[in-house]
Parts: sequence; structure tokens; C-alpha cells
Amino acid sequence: MLTLRLTALWLACSKSIQLLDFYNKPLIRLVFFMAMEAVIKIQARAMLHHISHRFSLKLPVIQLLLLMLLASFAVTSHAERPLILGVHPFLKEAEVIKRFSPLAQFLSQRLMRQVEVRVGRDYQDHMQAIGNNIIDIAYMGPAVYVKTTRLYGQRPLLARLEADGKPTFQGHIITQDSSSLKAMADLRNRFFAFGDPNSTMSSLIPRAMLQQNGVALNQLSGYRHYDGHNNVALAVLSGEADAGAVKEEVYHAYQARGLRSLQATPAISEHLFVTRSDLDSRLIEEIRTLMLSLAKPDAVERVLQPIKSTATGLVSVSDRDYDNLRQIMDVLGYE
Repeated sequence: MLTLRLTALWLACSKSIQLLDFYNKPLIRLVFFMAMEAVIKIQARAMLHHISHRFSLKLPVIQLLLLMLLASFAVTSHAERPLILGVHPFLKEAEVIKRFSPLAQFLSQRLMRQVEVRVGRDYQDHMQAIGNNIIDIAYMGPAVYVKTTRLYGQRPLLARLEADGKPTFQGHIITQDSSSLKAMADLRNRFFAFGDPNSTMSSLIPRAMLQQNGVALNQLSGYRHYDGHNNVALAVLSGEADAGAVKEEVYHAYQARGLRSLQATPAISEHLFVTRSDLDSRLIEEIRTLMLSLAKPDAVERVLQPIKSTATGLVSVSDRDYDNLRQIMDVLGYE
């Protein structure tokens, strides 16, 4: 009878793990895990109380049995819980998942542990997920990284993207080919298309460029924050906006449809990967080593170029790499 009870409780633990894996949202998985753990604790205490009366076991022995059972459950759940690779929604969710799935698969195979891609609802949601340790590995834009560290503290760094052999990237202030705009100063009394307020290349940097060229936001005829770089480009092409700001990849994708660059942005340290603050240090080092090993052309093409077509590898990263961006953010009063 005791064996049956123990077996039933163990099966309940295993079943709970399978159910956790069924849910594809980290927050739901976390809440469900906590509920299952509470249920198992109650069941375990009741069962061990019964055992103590039947076999006259003393309290320390009962506590030891309970601790062993719960520890076994915790180890099993940790071993089987997928790692969450979180990404900000710089494109539509389906496209982001498609681009990052090869990297998730690469890590899954090497770590022998499932890795799932999670796309934030918006940039703010992505920052909160990182700050609250909901996601395990995070891909972050430079501005989001700086803001997140200011709000939640430093996170362990893994690597930053390298494109065309450089660990920096640029964007463009774009307008239509037929536009009369010649310089940034000409944007006074024109409508401007920004991306997400927390986007480096489609919001933060263009705001600084406008300011440097003597154009305050209230001197524009109007402006709007669009959902994603593609929508900024489309707003300019359609004439809804006179100009806008996008990262270089998006500019080149739409250039042949009638866009030109009014001015290139300054170079900023590339996007980077970080981990949650409480991830096991050995696992962090293993992930970092795997990412930095992506240097051979075939691996870069298969794993990294879906993320960015000009990617040439992942390189080491330091918090100091983003100091120039911090200075820009401070000038703008960006918290």
C-alpha cells in the first residue's frame, strides 16, 4: 500500500511536468508550477503523517522524507522545463519566431534541453519579463538593455551580434524618393514616423538627431509611434508620414519601392543577449561558450543570418560598450 501511494505521488509529479510543457507561455507555466507544488506538498504531508502513525517514525525522519520527495520533484522540473528565449517585437510575432527558431534549435541540441522562443507583446512587456526573471535568455536592443539595467539592475551578459564584421549597427532617416526634403533641418513642420518608444533606431536615436539639428518634437507638424520598423517604412511610402526612422535592414528591404535615406544614424553597439539574474552560473557559461562558438560560415548562415542577413558572428560584450548610448539617453532625459 505504501509503495502504491509513493508511486501515485511520483506519477503526479511527472504528470505535472508534462502539463507544464504543454503551456507555451512562461507566466502561465510559472503559476501552474507553483500551484502543482502546493498540491504535492499537501499530499506529501498527509501521506507522511499516515506513515508516521503506522510505522512510528519520528518527526525528523518524516521531515527528511518530505524534503527528499520535494527536492526530487524540483530537480525533475528544472531538468525538463524549457528555457525561454525572449525577443522584443521588432517585427510581427510569427516572423520573429521564424527568425529565432534556428538559434533556439541550436541551443536545444547542444544543451540537450528544449529552448522556446517568446515574443513580448511590446517593448515594455519584454523589459518587464527580463527584469522579473520570467525569461531565461533575452535578445535585447541597445536602448532596451540600458533602460532595463537602470530599472532592474545588471544582468549576466552573453554575447552581442556582429554584422559585416562589426559589432555596431546603424539606421536611416528615410523619406520618399520624390520628397523635397534635403536635410534633417527640413523636417520642421513635417510629420514624422517613429517606431516603438523604446526602440533604439526607430525612436531614441532619431529623436536625438532631430534635437541636434534644431528640430524639437513640438516643431513637427505631428508624429506617431508605429508598431515595428516595417510599419514605419510603409507609413512613409504611403505618404502618411513625410519621414521616419528604421534600422538599416528595413531601409534596404524597401529602398527599391521608393525610399531614400535622408541621413544615416551614428553607429551604436549591436543587439545583445543576456540571461536572467538567477540562472545557474555553469549554465550561463555553457550558453555563452556556445554562442561565441558560432563563427564558421555554415553555422552563421544557418543560425544567425535568419536573425539578421548581414550577421557574421556573435562576439564578446561589455556593459561599457553602451556608454555612448547612455550619454545620448541622458541628454534626451530618457529614463
